[in-house]
Amino acid sequence: MPEAHNGAMPPGGCDPDQRSARRSPAWNPLIRLRGRSFGGTFTSLQEPEYAWYTAGSFSFFMAMSMQLLLRNFLAFDLTDSAVSLAVIAIAGGVVLLVLAPIGGTFADRLNKRTVLVTCEVLTTLLSLWITVMILTDLVRFWHLVLVSPILAGLFAFIMPARQALVPSLVPQHKLTNAVSLQMGGNTLTQIIAPALAGILIAPLGTGVVFAVTTVMFAVAAITDTRLPRYGMVANEEPKEFVKDFIDGFGYIRQHGTIGLLLVASLMMPLFAFPVQQMLPVFAKDVFGGGGATLGLLAAMVGVGGLVGALISANMDSQPRKGRLMMIGGATMATFMLAFTLSPWFILALVMLAGMGTGQMVYQATNNTAIQTMLTSEVRGRVMSVMMMSFGVMPLGVVPVALATDYIGPRFALGMAAVGLMLSLTTYFALAGRVRNLRIEQATESRLSEIQAAGLVAEGKLTREEAEQMLSEGASAGGS
Repeated sequence: MPEAHNGAMPPGGCDPDQRSARRSPAWNPLIRLRGRSFGGTFTSLQEPEYAWYTAGSFSFFMAMSMQLLLRNFLAFDLTDSAVSLAVIAIAGGVVLLVLAPIGGTFADRLNKRTVLVTCEVLTTLLSLWITVMILTDLVRFWHLVLVSPILAGLFAFIMPARQALVPSLVPQHKLTNAVSLQMGGNTLTQIIAPALAGILIAPLGTGVVFAVTTVMFAVAAITDTRLPRYGMVANEEPKEFVKDFIDGFGYIRQHGTIGLLLVASLMMPLFAFPVQQMLPVFAKDVFGGGGATLGLLAAMVGVGGLVGALISANMDSQPRKGRLMMIGGATMATFMLAFTLSPWFILALVMLAGMGTGQMVYQATNNTAIQTMLTSEVRGRVMSVMMMSFGVMPLGVVPVALATDYIGPRFALGMAAVGLMLSLTTYFALAGRVRNLRIEQATESRLSEIQAAGLVAEGKLTREEAEQMLSEGASAGGS
């Protein structure tokens, strides 16, 4: 952060009396706002910057979740083949795998607000094009295959920047809460968006619903322009791009626990994403329904995820992160297997909700643990490696899709559930550092990194004062 200069002020940026007053919570309207009680579950929303961030995320992921269902529904309708769903997943997954670390390097070097808004505008334009193609009845399956990698490429730049922002927008003692609410908000879109898309397909048509998602992408871009101008560049003295790129992987190699947690993050997209991709098959071939049935199935995964996010949001004082991950993973695998065996639609919905709960507890705990251990200078690059995990999704989707076409969806997903159980058991048996991981809650601090950067830039705090206030809330770290 740049040093503050206030003309004739004494060294330190202001006289001692003013400096003392500014340390009081009463002097800053942002701090006064935090005095209001929002309840422990939603405490991070007391931070204005985080509230704007959440609004933009909600609109963006509403659009993404609706389009994921719409593209899968349209692809299956055009081809009547589960393999077509795997083709779309591969087209996006390969691009995400390649571009995610590049997007993370840009997130550490560039202004994150600029990265977000630019990519979201491009996403809006791409969504507008496919909407026009559908409305004019010109859309073909190859159009969907073409759109998938382009969206994945933009996503590879958006997500590292968006994820790397969270620890900067809230005081450190609220990080677990902020990460859980972020993931919970994204999960809430999985409840609303699929149900909304599925219900609207019949009366409005796929093209009109695509138009709705285009508007949502635009709203996200507009909302993110409200993010603060300061503190958005973590690495203010970047090296050569290739050097920065390599250093991100070097940081992971030097910090073994972070590397192990990143390996753990691979489990969910590898085994859980096939469930999402195969839901159109379950809706049509297993339960004999259409768009509304598909919407309900997808929404119940989100319902469970929201429950899991609320549980995680209240776990910031629970230091045993490794055990939380084990409980979440075991819960997800058990309910996933039960879903494949459910003979009734209502029971299947309940099993999907249980699966979503376990998945969210696992992912939110994993994400929080990684974020807590990172420095701001490398956060974008390390989180982009986590995003690369979504590039392995085709490794899970392809065999499940092929098995679905030949032996049926129930048995195919059942094998995936058993594979998840075995993988989690093996991982936690071997990764003792993660199994026994403890992260103590940070002490309370009065400012987030973004607020501190803004106050220094405006001359209301010196750099030393800001660093002192931030250090009051430094994390106790993991063990």
